[in-house]
Order: sequence, then structure tokens, then C-alpha cells
Amino acid sequence: MRILIISDSHGRTDNIELLRGQIGKIDLIIHCGDGTSDFDYIRSFLGAPITGVTGNCDMFSQEPSRINLNLEGKIIHIEHGNRIQFLPDSELLEFARTNGYDVLLSGHTHVQKLLERDGRIVCNPGSISRPRDGFPSYCILETDGSGGFHFICERV
Repeated sequence: MRILIISDSHGRTDNIELLRGQIGKIDLIIHCGDGTSDFDYIRSFLGAPITGVTGNCDMFSQEPSRINLNLEGKIIHIEHGNRIQFLPDSELLEFARTNGYDVLLSGHTHVQKLLERDGRIVCNPGSISRPRDGFPSYCILETDGSGGFHFICERV
């Protein structure tokens, strides 16, 4: 399975159009908030189902603020990140461990990050529209069907 992970589109979908040539076939899109109004466009343009959460700028959205997905026996926790944004890397990993999350996906900072320790993964795809660390960014999660996860973090 190939999953596109994006965040912080903020109504700007021009970089989504650039993604189609870069990412190849995907099975699912996860959006980590601040762009729930973009879900329909992203779904139709990239041709894959989308799930995601609200961010601090998605005030009138009906999407949840946090969700857990069970994928191949692993718990993936998704939240925008505004309640955990200032935690140091070690505390983000501890937050995942303490709560039983194998993977923690968040956005909000507009800075791409990928951490792994003791089988726990923290991933922030950065911002697809307004990066604070260079070019717009995203991540791809590839699964092997047996619980093996491989993350690829890229720039548009």
C-alpha cells in the first residue's frame, strides 16, 4: 500500500497538481490538518480516498481533530499538532510510546520531520503550500502487507 501524507494546504492546491507527476499511484491520502476544505479537490485530482483531521485554521470543519487508524496491526495516530508542537523530539517519541501509537502523524509546524526510535515513528510531512523550511513537502508511507512501514519524505 502507498499512502500520501500531506499537511497545511491552507486552500492552496497548486502544489497538489505538481504532485501527480511525482508520486505515482497511491492508495490513500492522509491530510494532517489546515486544509479540510481542500479534501474534495485533492481526492478527485489525485484519484484516491482521503482521510484527515482538522487543524487550528479549520474552524468550521466537521472532520475530527484526532483519529487513530489500524493499519496492518499498527496504530497510526493523526492530529494536527498544535497541542504538541513545542515538544522536543524525544518527548514526541515518548508521547507516541505512552499512548500506544506505533506512528504519530502531525503537521502545524510547516517543517518536515521524520523520527524513529524503538519501533516508534513520528512524521510531519511539512507543508504542501507554505513551507517554513524551503520547498513544499510531503511524505509517502509504503507498507509491505506484514506491518513493515517505510517512509519517504520529499519536496515538490
